[in-house]
Amino acid sequence: MNKLKNTYIYMLLACVTTGLFPACSDFLNSDTPSIITDGFYDTKTGQEKLLVDLYFRCRSIFNTGEVQYFGTDLYMAIGESETEKMFNGYDKTFNSTAPIVRGYWENLYKLVQEANVLINRCTEETAGSDYASINAQGRFLRVVGYYYLVETFGPVPFYTEENTGIISTTTRTAENTIYSFMIDELEEIKGILNINTNEPGRITNAAVLHFLGKLYLTRGYRNYAEANDFTKAAQILDELISDGTYSLLNNYADVYDEENQNNAEVIWAIQYGLDKNYRGSGNPQQSIFGFNITALEPDLFIYDQNDYSAMNRYYWIIPQVHELFSDPEIDTRYDATFKRQFYVNNTASDQYGELGIYFPRWNDNSGMTDGAINYYPYKDGDTYVWYPQSTSLSILNNGSDRMPIIRKFQDTKIEWGAGGSREDVILRLSDAYLLAAEAWLNAGNTTTALERINTLRKRAARSDAEYEQSMKLTAIDIDVIMDERARELLGEHDRWFDLKRSQTLIPRAYRYNPFVAEYDNLNEKHLVRPIPQDEINKVSGLNQNDGY
Repeated sequence: MNKLKNTYIYMLLACVTTGLFPACSDFLNSDTPSIITDGFYDTKTGQEKLLVDLYFRCRSIFNTGEVQYFGTDLYMAIGESETEKMFNGYDKTFNSTAPIVRGYWENLYKLVQEANVLINRCTEETAGSDYASINAQGRFLRVVGYYYLVETFGPVPFYTEENTGIISTTTRTAENTIYSFMIDELEEIKGILNINTNEPGRITNAAVLHFLGKLYLTRGYRNYAEANDFTKAAQILDELISDGTYSLLNNYADVYDEENQNNAEVIWAIQYGLDKNYRGSGNPQQSIFGFNITALEPDLFIYDQNDYSAMNRYYWIIPQVHELFSDPEIDTRYDATFKRQFYVNNTASDQYGELGIYFPRWNDNSGMTDGAINYYPYKDGDTYVWYPQSTSLSILNNGSDRMPIIRKFQDTKIEWGAGGSREDVILRLSDAYLLAAEAWLNAGNTTTALERINTLRKRAARSDAEYEQSMKLTAIDIDVIMDERARELLGEHDRWFDLKRSQTLIPRAYRYNPFVAEYDNLNEKHLVRPIPQDEINKVSGLNQNDGY
């Protein structure tokens, strides 16, 4: 099977139907730029390339930040565009014509349909000894598609066979049916794939265990839960943790070392790389959590990817999130996560090489500026300094438009403004610890839940003594776990889905997100997003979610 990072494909689309699935009739790759017939997917070569395309499709799913980040307790929009009002603030204009939901819906169903094509066409006769692996990967990725569909939209049209005709009529299948299917699928493929792989980006049995545990955990909160869902989730996640193939790195910062990608803690990461044909538009993580330093301070700073990434000024970390690091000097995750010092790199400046911008740790009230040219403390009296400006909210009118940037995803190997080349980590072992803690908590075993959380906190502490004195937890509840997820996984995916799963989205978004509090419109209906109106118009039987 071709290695994911060495397969050069400009575009590969499955031949799917109209209706829910937009039609296409040709395929283009760098080796064979000619029209390929539908029969191509009856061959092993076609099936391998279709599998590669499934992995490619995951990029767009996890790059839809409006769905992943907006409207949560950790991130907020920097303005009040139509999209920002709807997804970040849940204002009263939130409706089914939002382009974000249409694109997300289409990408997820393309993933599902292409997986159905692969699963249908791939046989032992065509794939030989690789059949079990190709089939299992296809089924896993189909589950990924359905998970985000059902969590985003609630009951959705449900297809497990390749569609060969135009879909003009459909029905929405209940969530419990889809959840039973997803769990059964992963239970059936559990153990088929190797626990790890020498091909970064490839699904492994570790990914199957991780996602299966997450499915049991999520269902455990629902009114259609089965009695032992939380216990099963905890046991499966503990199986992954205790296996020993994957391990927590000794230092938190090492997990994000640019020279240490696909390390022993990473279970599944979407690959990009430096080859422009493979990278596409690139991984955006390195550019989305900060401010445009060269535009705001042009006399001091010039483009230099080695010093700081080209920030798009799109997703802002809500300043109160810094306070979740109760002692940022002892918790090493704080300085590993945030870049707070920026040295003048404009050689034309008389102050070249000096400390140009300094953000102290949030709880540093000493007033010590470290001799910086520009000094921005966390607060000025009761006013937050680390906020954007130019919005209608009075709380945001006095900010500096500057804040510590997330440094975890820094990508020094690309040109300024180019698409990111680093891996996009989707599943890693510390997340399994956090999910296991949540599962054990809900199963009534607070002792084990604390052990899972404290393992991460001990790794994060500056010293063992300071862990025992300051960071070791003795009590736990769901808010403690959500706080810990914020510290451990800041900037990573699924925050909206984590809050929805744990039934904390509404209270935590109100507590932290100023737009949510200002608009005061977030309610139970927002636990699902609206079905795209274009789909409702095209397909009979596709009714809208309540309240939209």
